[in-house]
Amino acid sequence: MLKKLYLDHNNFNGEIPEKIGSLTKLENLSMSTNYLTGSIPSSLGNCSLLQDINFSENKLTGAIPLVIGDLGSLQILRMHDNFLSGKIPSTLFNISTMKALTMFANHLSGTLPSTMGLFLPNLMELLLGENELDGIIPSSISNASKLAFLDLSDNSFTGFIPSSLGNLRHLQGLNLANNHLTIESSTSESSFLTTLANCKELRKVVLSGNPLNITLPTSIGNLSTSLEQFLANNCNSKGIIPREISNLTSLIALSLANNQFSGNIPTTIGKLEKLQVLYLQGNKLQGTIMYDLCRLRSLAYLSFGGNKLVGSIPECLGNITSLQSLNLSSNNLNFTIPSTFWNLKYILTISMSSNFLSGFISSDIGNLTVVENIDLSSNKLSGEIPSSIGNLESLTHLSLAKNGLHGPIPESISFLKGLEFLDLSYNNLSGVIPKSLEKFLYLQHFNVSFNGLEGEIPNEGPFSNFSAKSYMMNYALCGAPRLLVPHCKSGTGAQPRFVFILKLTISLIVSILLAYYILLWSKFRKRNMPSIAPNLSLKTSFPSTEPNRRYTYLELQQATDWFSEDNLIGIGHFSSVYKGKLKDGKEVAIKAFNVEEETSLRSFDLECEVFSRVSHPNLVRTVCISNSINFKALVMEYMANGSLEKWLHTHKYDLDILQRFDIMIETAKAVRYLHQRCIIHCDIKPSNIILDEDMVAHVSDFSIAKIQPVSRIRTIQSKLMCTIGYVAPEYGRYGIVSASMDVYSFGILLMETFTGKKPTHEMFTGEMNLRRWVIESLPCEVERVIDPSLLQTEEENNDVYMKCISSVMRLALICSAESPSERLNMRDVEEKLNNIRFSTFR
Repeated sequence: MLKKLYLDHNNFNGEIPEKIGSLTKLENLSMSTNYLTGSIPSSLGNCSLLQDINFSENKLTGAIPLVIGDLGSLQILRMHDNFLSGKIPSTLFNISTMKALTMFANHLSGTLPSTMGLFLPNLMELLLGENELDGIIPSSISNASKLAFLDLSDNSFTGFIPSSLGNLRHLQGLNLANNHLTIESSTSESSFLTTLANCKELRKVVLSGNPLNITLPTSIGNLSTSLEQFLANNCNSKGIIPREISNLTSLIALSLANNQFSGNIPTTIGKLEKLQVLYLQGNKLQGTIMYDLCRLRSLAYLSFGGNKLVGSIPECLGNITSLQSLNLSSNNLNFTIPSTFWNLKYILTISMSSNFLSGFISSDIGNLTVVENIDLSSNKLSGEIPSSIGNLESLTHLSLAKNGLHGPIPESISFLKGLEFLDLSYNNLSGVIPKSLEKFLYLQHFNVSFNGLEGEIPNEGPFSNFSAKSYMMNYALCGAPRLLVPHCKSGTGAQPRFVFILKLTISLIVSILLAYYILLWSKFRKRNMPSIAPNLSLKTSFPSTEPNRRYTYLELQQATDWFSEDNLIGIGHFSSVYKGKLKDGKEVAIKAFNVEEETSLRSFDLECEVFSRVSHPNLVRTVCISNSINFKALVMEYMANGSLEKWLHTHKYDLDILQRFDIMIETAKAVRYLHQRCIIHCDIKPSNIILDEDMVAHVSDFSIAKIQPVSRIRTIQSKLMCTIGYVAPEYGRYGIVSASMDVYSFGILLMETFTGKKPTHEMFTGEMNLRRWVIESLPCEVERVIDPSLLQTEEENNDVYMKCISSVMRLALICSAESPSERLNMRDVEEKLNNIRFSTFR
């Protein structure tokens, strides 16, 4: 009788059949990540032996059947990310074997039973966030003594947060955000925050969006030294930020934004050396920005906006090269922007608006070549807009409004092809609006009102959509009547011919020189970037499903639940690969490299170089690169069906002969393409062949690849960490690497794919190996080596299959010949595979 049924990631639709209840011996039932609709059949109550049910990530509706609460052996119940409604059966909280109960992101309502936790001695995971639950959080929940992860966020719970949660000694993650909860007393020894110090394994606390109305106690410093996240935004908290918060030395993210905290920012925050996110905006903080802040060398996101800070911006801020986002807006900061600030070459977002900053905008602003958003509006800046602003090719948002800037709008601004928002209003700018701005494709907001501009207003491209508000109080402008400016007289909009030609000539010369400078600078940056780039996602030139999208380091952390082991899908020599789900719902694979090992850093640089050179449908595609001193990762398309290794060697997966043929042909195409571009993969094996949702093969992992000029592609020497069993003999003997080395590995891969035996199988000892085993089976005993699963169905086709696989084995033996000169090239391999497939399955 069937005990385990796994139907995940299969694009199934329709309803779960009622007859599923007839599988009375079923112990594991998983149908996650499909398009199933309708309700959960109550016939599941007949499957009394069920231990694991997973219906997550579907479109199921209706109530959870009461009979599921009668399944006394149930250990794991996952129904999250559906459209389920109604109440959670109270009997679910009486199943003593229950270990994990996840129902977040549904429409469940009602209250939690007052006895909750009394009968759940084995519960480790309770995730009920993003529902419509209300009432109080029962204090009895603390009786579930093994509870490690509790998420009740985004509901309508009221009352006090139970102080008894401090009895959960194994608690690692607590998320109560966005409810209506309060804390009984923040100063009491029995208060929630004080008792939480008993949870020594605590890593994450999220209280944001609750009307806590408290003062943070000094006892917050007694929380677990393992705590990585403490988030308490929008909690109506007040008082000062305790100095003792510096005791939480493992903090990565601290957010106390949009509260009523006052006093100075404690200098002790400078001791939180692992801190990457510090959000204190929207409070009443006073004093200066302390220099101790510059000790936070891993800081990526800093926001002090909307406070009452005074004084200057510390010069040492320019030394925090990991900084990606800086918000100092709406304070009382004065003096000039320090020259060191322009050292933050990889910052993405800058907001210093609504202060009293003075002085010129340095021409060194051109160093910020990856910045996307700059807002310096409402200050006292003077001088001209530097022409070096044209270097900021990634800029999408620029606001310099309400300052004292003068001079022309620089022509170089036309290089900002991705600009969406440009506000230069309320300055003293003169000259014309550059006509070259008509070529902007994405410009949605444009405002130059209240300046001294003259000449004809451009009317093509995005300018056809802008109204008179964009040009108010520029008395010398002319253009279309709808813009409420005078009509351009003959000769007003068109300059004298010789002036026009002179300006055009000068403009062309400047443009050519600037383009040449940018080209040289780009090449220099490309050579040097791997060792100095910060935590940001750079736009790449290789193919991507979202070529203009960037994902920040924080987004990647959130996508993987802070690189949780639950999301770990692979470990290699140099890196770990995590499954991630971004806020837009896109699933990605995030390959994070070990930045403490030199070989890992070289591997990262190599993979970046390979991806910049290749574009093929059978190669894994990279969405973006995140590159910094402290974090290096490739963000790749997630392949829903995992590796060929899983499909060949895991009992619950199976491939028919046609699928195996297609996967091998697709792999051959990819390797042939790499060789055409002088790239040797050096590690062709099943775990590096990844299958997408349509079972199309993609070659991955270029961590030990070799890139060589055409003249050297055939014979080079190297020292690589190749995989035993797949490496060619000439490499083992002499360290010689060539395209023939990949052909050899492909031959071993062919054998493994159709025999189901790894080259490292325990049966291969002494002089016996996979290749010799295949040789001894040909031509008369090929059935001895064929994967038995290929001969279990359609027995009338077995003779045809054996003849076909015999041809494949002969091809594999040629590919894996002892001498490289006897092997085929990948073009011939692909052609022969196609011929065998066509003659067998036409």
